[in-house]
Amino acid sequence: MTEVAAEVVAGEAEAGVRFDLSTFARSAGLLSLGSVANLLRAVIAAKLYAVALGPSAVGILVQLLNFAAFVSTIIPLGLTTGVAKLVAQADSDERMTSRVVGSAALLSVGSALAACVVLLPASGHISFVLTGSARYQPLVGLLILSFPLYNLSGAVGYVLQGMSAVRRLTRASVANAAATLAVLVPATLAFGLAGTIASVLIGSVVQSFVYIGELWLAYRERRWRLDAVRAARSESRLLLGFGTVLLLGGIANWGSLLIVRTVLVRTLGEHDNGLYQSVYGFSSQYIAMFMTWMAAYVFPRIAARGPRQLDELLNSALRANLFLMVPVLCVVTSLRGPLIQVLYSHAFLAAAPLVPVQVLGDYVRVLGWSLGVAFFALGRVRTHLLLIAGQNALWVLFAVALMPHVGLPGISAAYALSFVWWPLLAFPLLRSWFGFRLTAASWWLTGAGLAAVAAASFLPQPLGAVAIPIVPLAVLLQRRLSVPTANPAP
Repeated sequence: MTEVAAEVVAGEAEAGVRFDLSTFARSAGLLSLGSVANLLRAVIAAKLYAVALGPSAVGILVQLLNFAAFVSTIIPLGLTTGVAKLVAQADSDERMTSRVVGSAALLSVGSALAACVVLLPASGHISFVLTGSARYQPLVGLLILSFPLYNLSGAVGYVLQGMSAVRRLTRASVANAAATLAVLVPATLAFGLAGTIASVLIGSVVQSFVYIGELWLAYRERRWRLDAVRAARSESRLLLGFGTVLLLGGIANWGSLLIVRTVLVRTLGEHDNGLYQSVYGFSSQYIAMFMTWMAAYVFPRIAARGPRQLDELLNSALRANLFLMVPVLCVVTSLRGPLIQVLYSHAFLAAAPLVPVQVLGDYVRVLGWSLGVAFFALGRVRTHLLLIAGQNALWVLFAVALMPHVGLPGISAAYALSFVWWPLLAFPLLRSWFGFRLTAASWWLTGAGLAAVAAASFLPQPLGAVAIPIVPLAVLLQRRLSVPTANPAP
C-alpha cells in the first residue's frame, strides 16, 4: 500500500465511501504543487528565452516547440486516462496491473519509435515548412528523438494516477521541473537555440528516469516485482479502444482552440488575439490544477468502486471541488486588474472585462466535470467523447456567431455558453443510467458557489474579494449542521 493510500483509507474510514474533505484537500494541494512547479518553470524559461535568444530565435523556437506539442498529442495513441482506469480497476491485483503497465509501455514506446522512423527522414522538409529554411533540420531531429522517452514517461504517469500515488506524482513532477531547469538554463546560455533544443532531448531522459523510479518505488512499497511487468493482448486492445476515444477528444480540444484563435486573428486582429491570451492564460492554469486532481484522485476511485456508490462519490467530490475551486475563481475575477499587471503588463488591462465572463464559464466547467468524470470511469466512453466534442463544437459556433457583433467579449461569452452543455447533459444521463441524485446540500452549495463567483465578478475591484470565503464557510457550516449517521450523506 502506498503512503497516500494509507491516508486515503484513514480518511475514508471516517466518511464511508465519500471523499473525505480534509484528505481530498491535502491531496489536491499536493498535486497542485506539481502544476505550480511547471508554471514557475514556464515563467523562468520565457524570461530566459527573451534574454538569451532574442525575438528572432524565440520565433523559431516557438515554431519548433509547437510542432513537437502537436505531434505529442497524436503519437501517445490516447494512452492517457484509459491507463489510469484499468490500473484503478485492477484493485491492487499485481498480475493485472503489471499487464496494463507492460502493455502501455510497449504501445507508447512502439508508437513513438514508429513516428521517429517516419519523421526523421523528413526533418529537413519539416524545418522548411515551419521556418522557411532547412537549416534547422538537426534541431527538428533532436525534437523527434525525444518522443519515445517522453511518451513512456507519460504512460508511467497515468499508471501512478491509477494507483492513486499522489505524493509520487507530485514528487516526480516537481523533480522533473527542477531538473529540466537545471539543464535548460546553462545549455541555453552556452549554446543558444541549439542548447535549448538539446535540453529537450536531455529532459526526456531525465523525465523517464524520474517517473520510472517512482513507479519502481510504488511497486516496492506494495512488495511487487517490476520485472513481472508483461505486455498482454487483451489489455493492449482495451487500451487502444479507450485511446481512440481520448485521442479524438484531444483532437477536438486542440482543434477548437486553433479554429477559434484563427478566426479571432482574422476577424479582430493580432492585438485582440494577444489580449485574449491573458484571459485564457489565467483560465488554463487553474483549470490544469483542477483537472490534475480530478484525474489522479477522483477518477481512479470512481473507476474502482463502480456505480453502486456513485451518489456518495459524486456528491462529495462536487462539495470538495466547490470548496477548493470557488475561492480560486473569486480571487482571479475580483483581483483581475492587479493580476494582469503583475503577470502580464499594463498593455493587457483592456482584457480585464473579459475575465468575469471566462470565470463564470469555468465555474460551469467545474460543475460539469465534477459529474461528467463518471462517464469514462464507468465505461460510457462514447458519452464522454460526445460531451467533449459537443462543447468544443459549440464554442466554435458561438464564437463565430458572436465575434462580428460584440467583438472580443464574444470569445469569452462563447466559451461560457459552450460549457453549459456539460451539466445539462451529464445530470439527466447519470440519473437515467445509474439513478444518480444530487443531495439538497449539493444544490445549496452549487447556488452558493454561483452567488460567490457573481459577487466577486460584479462588485467593484477589489471589493469583490469579500466573496472568497463564502463557499468554504458554507461547506463548514453544512458539515456542522449535518446530523451524524452511520453513513452520513455528503
